[in-house]
Amino acid sequence: MKRLLVSILFMCWMPYVNAEETRTPLTEPIVIESNEVFDGDGEMYTSCGHPAFILRGTGAVLEHVSVQQCEGDDIPAVQVSGLGHQLIDVSIESSGTGLLIENSYGVRVIRTSIQGNGQADGIVLLNSEASELKGVVAKEVRDGIYIENGSRHKIVRPIVSHSRYGIHLMFPTDVVISVPELHHNLTGAMIMGTDRVTFQNGNVHDQFGGTATGLMLYEAVDTIIEMTHIYGNHIGLYAEQSEGTILERNAINGNDIGFQLKQASGMMILRNNLLGNREPVTMFKSSENVVQGNVWGGTTLDLNRDGYSEIPFRTDPYLFLLTDSYEAFELLYGSPGLLLLENILRSPEDVSLTDGSPQTDSAIWHWNGSIWSVGSIFLLIIIWIFGRKRHEIV
Repeated sequence: MKRLLVSILFMCWMPYVNAEETRTPLTEPIVIESNEVFDGDGEMYTSCGHPAFILRGTGAVLEHVSVQQCEGDDIPAVQVSGLGHQLIDVSIESSGTGLLIENSYGVRVIRTSIQGNGQADGIVLLNSEASELKGVVAKEVRDGIYIENGSRHKIVRPIVSHSRYGIHLMFPTDVVISVPELHHNLTGAMIMGTDRVTFQNGNVHDQFGGTATGLMLYEAVDTIIEMTHIYGNHIGLYAEQSEGTILERNAINGNDIGFQLKQASGMMILRNNLLGNREPVTMFKSSENVVQGNVWGGTTLDLNRDGYSEIPFRTDPYLFLLTDSYEAFELLYGSPGLLLLENILRSPEDVSLTDGSPQTDSAIWHWNGSIWSVGSIFLLIIIWIFGRKRHEIV
């Protein structure tokens, strides 16, 4: 009996040793053809000088694998072409491009994570259609998700950090980005040369570097940005030579500059919250824009208590003209001297941005309780204080 107890104690106190992760070096790519399923069961595959996996044909599936590239490789770790492929629960440590999807249709990438070294992109989609990315995580890559050409892509819940561009769109059409989390990049999302992009329900915050821009639109047409929180950046949203942009119900707070517009026309800026920015908006050569119902801060006067101020909010491009030529003037935003010059040297109405009915930002507290409820709470506090057991130290 004594020996049995000793044996049990020894087994209980014996330290637990984690088995080393199995690594399988690949001398050539694993090719997954049409309708084949490759389940790696969590195994790690290492590749040098060639992709670890190649999916081609129609309906191939790659799931539950980890891929590690050799240092210095500049080729994709996983390469995809064809129709209707799926990548599920794939983890990639890459020095080149993590995942290349090219000339494809209907490819689905679900819960895939990519860790890079800042030299190459995470996920690249070239000339592809109707791709769906869900739960993608990319860190320390050049661009987290890079899409060139193609259309009808859906990106849901991407998380990209510590990269150059979190999401980089070049000339695709009909792209929907939902619930993105983009932080600590040089730019959260670059949307360039696009048509009909929707960006919604996101968090874009704390970008770093000299530009540190949350969202950047350049020659983008019919872009919708809605219900997104953009904060802690140098510039919250920058739009240049873009048309038909709708900015609605966004919270753009705590940036040096909320909006910066340059040659942006036909925009609809509706019901956004722009409190807490050093400068809510600067603009230049931006006309024919509809601005209504935004919260800007400053002087408000709500005579009929409908939640909208009777005092319009007007922004002048004077400061933008200065900073466009001399960036150092951005340091003086909000200073009394520049505010005085802005009021003296007012620009014509047709080049100014005016919100005729801004929302008021005053908070009104309403008490819905009663004297009886206050008395009940007070009585409970007294009972708790004096009804506790008190232990005297003798």
